[in-house]
Amino acid sequence: MKKRVIVVGSGGAGLTAAISARKTGAEVVLLSKTGCAEASCTAYSGGLFSLSSGTVSPDDHYRRIMETGRYVNDPSLVRTLADHSEATLRVISKWGVSLKVTTSGHATARKTAPSRIMGGGGMTRELASIARREGVVILENHIVSRLLVGMHGVEGVEAVDWKRGKAFSFGASAVILATGGGGAIYERTDNPLRMTGDGYALALDAGLELVDMEYVQFYPMGWDQKGYPVWMVGLGLLDYIPVTDEKGREFLKEAFPLWGVSTGKEANLFARDRAALLLAGHAVKGGRTLLHLEKFREEDLSLPDVQASLLFDLPPEKRSAPVHVSPVQHYFTGGVPMDSEGRTSLPGLFVCGEVSGGVDGASRMGGNALTNILVFGLRAGKAAAEEAMASSAVSDAVSKLPECVLRSGREGVSPAEVRCELRSIVQEGLSPWRNAEGIERCISKIELLNASRRALNIASSLDLLHAMELHGLHRTAEAVARASFTRKESRGVHFREDFPNESEEWKRRIRILLEEGAVTARVGE
Repeated sequence: MKKRVIVVGSGGAGLTAAISARKTGAEVVLLSKTGCAEASCTAYSGGLFSLSSGTVSPDDHYRRIMETGRYVNDPSLVRTLADHSEATLRVISKWGVSLKVTTSGHATARKTAPSRIMGGGGMTRELASIARREGVVILENHIVSRLLVGMHGVEGVEAVDWKRGKAFSFGASAVILATGGGGAIYERTDNPLRMTGDGYALALDAGLELVDMEYVQFYPMGWDQKGYPVWMVGLGLLDYIPVTDEKGREFLKEAFPLWGVSTGKEANLFARDRAALLLAGHAVKGGRTLLHLEKFREEDLSLPDVQASLLFDLPPEKRSAPVHVSPVQHYFTGGVPMDSEGRTSLPGLFVCGEVSGGVDGASRMGGNALTNILVFGLRAGKAAAEEAMASSAVSDAVSKLPECVLRSGREGVSPAEVRCELRSIVQEGLSPWRNAEGIERCISKIELLNASRRALNIASSLDLLHAMELHGLHRTAEAVARASFTRKESRGVHFREDFPNESEEWKRRIRILLEEGAVTARVGE
């Protein structure tokens, strides 16, 4: 009997894991909630990597990651990332992915990017092409609703083809979750809309724990004005034009010496979190942060650093006056705990990419997200395939389940409406600037919204998708809220106005688990 590995997710982590598992000898089925490779955070990334190469040694990289993560990272995972980053990128390059590794601890995938906003889009398309060539079966528009768990571990998944309203059960000897993060719980996020925390919910429902969910990274500057997209704006722009408060003071640049950086480009790598907190605190006090686009010199607009920071071309009318910017949700550093090969505590279940937890600790170093997905995607795919092929026979049958019924009419509320309510609650209560009162109010509102269990009007296939995504959104929002309330200190990207200092006593991890069906936070060792 063929030993099947199922990969859930078609971003950089999922595609890398799928190719790795296939090259190791397993039959691989990849389930993508959207069109393959097109709607992931990898595709919409800047296409830049931080790694150990040239003048940056593995020990240097390790120290930077641990320091940025405020020493609550899993040291074994950080060591794996630092030691294997360059070798992994060399392997991926040999597969046929267009990567350029420098001698200064960086690499880029921008050469094949279809646009500046999709700096990693060329890489994901290349990975998808390689996966198909290797024989990976890719099923698009399939959202996984449940992990199938037996006496000896995971045995497959249940999934719904949401465009056709058809449900299936897929047997497997191993499953790899590569579902990305949960940025869609926020109104202001630079993540694609399908980042709804599906993997976090699947893991919790299967009895696993999550860790570090309070650590949600915000990019310091994102467009916050009508007529502009909700995209991040690189801090590198501070090297070319002023960023001021409403009184014209360059308050952000004034903080650089305190953070040990001298340029916006450096701040983009090593001081994002502090910059985001500074801007968020300024907004809480009623202030505005203004990006002075009118100060641009024409000759600077074509510079690579400027184009990389802006992500899209600004016509003259868009840069005739200052534009309001504010923090935008960017990345989840927490998730499902794993070992250095992506194994979880549930036999047969592996994770890689943003759905995993432990690598970043309290904050992620700039450029490490793409490095993470390739290093642990490669390792998880290989380990899952080896484990699957060595396991006793597990049914690899595909069974059709009862069809999902679309209910058209005027009864019930739109799932998109419930989603909007939840995002508004989270945006208000779980911003970079937090306190007990705001978090408690957020938890109460989430519980009330979840308990209302209003009838949903599923009148279209998109309504069906939105309805199925609500479970992950609710689970993720409550996990972030309860972890944030439990951690009574400030560390990394987690800031508590009522506990503004980092404390040695809290150099521990917050665990999220289900107890009698309720999302619960516990303080770990």
